[in-house]
Amino acid sequence: MKTMLALMVMCGTVLAQDGVGKVDPHKEGILNKLNTMRVTVDFKDTPLDEVLNYLRDFTGLNIVVDPEVSTKFTLDQLKVTLRVNDLLLKSTLKLMLGSRELAALYKDGVILIVPKGRIDKAVSLQLYNVQDLLAKIQDFPGPRVELVSPQAGGGGLAGAIFVPPDDTPPKITEEFILETVKRHTGEKNWDENPNASITLTNGMLVVSQSRRVHEEIRKLLHLLRQFK
Repeated sequence: MKTMLALMVMCGTVLAQDGVGKVDPHKEGILNKLNTMRVTVDFKDTPLDEVLNYLRDFTGLNIVVDPEVSTKFTLDQLKVTLRVNDLLLKSTLKLMLGSRELAALYKDGVILIVPKGRIDKAVSLQLYNVQDLLAKIQDFPGPRVELVSPQAGGGGLAGAIFVPPDDTPPKITEEFILETVKRHTGEKNWDENPNASITLTNGMLVVSQSRRVHEEIRKLLHLLRQFK
């Protein structure tokens, strides 16, 4: 099974929201525990249910496994081998779920363990202003200077000739941005997620994608701006 770090990071934690815009009074307490509580664990081929029971008792958090997990994975695939000392709870969860396609989301006051695809198919709409990337900056390259040796036997000094520049710097177009984003973010998510979409109009990149892919898009656009 392909190894992936499947936990989605929201506000510096491993939790993702199941439903954009929801506010839960228990969420802040859960986020605080994830970001501050440290745990020491030593598991070797331990069933996932036993691992989660230990974490429930130690942290006081409600951690629930979605029934869909048992239909997608065998008991052996869900066994956990992990040994860490005094590690943040959020990092421990990342390591635990990182070797299988599982994710954790926050729902109704509990941490729900679900197949990774559940989160990737839950999309949100975001706008990215890329007008600066599309702006045509006038470039005035200088001529190329080539040294010329004196004629054989004629003596004299070496000279130089000036050759006009003939290279036109590449331009970033709308097609380039769309193709680059789809090629370097989301892996197969653009084709496999029916809720995903991307358009570019009047310098505004309109994207409907999962939180993970939105984070990848932000990083990619930052790199494009660095090298423009």
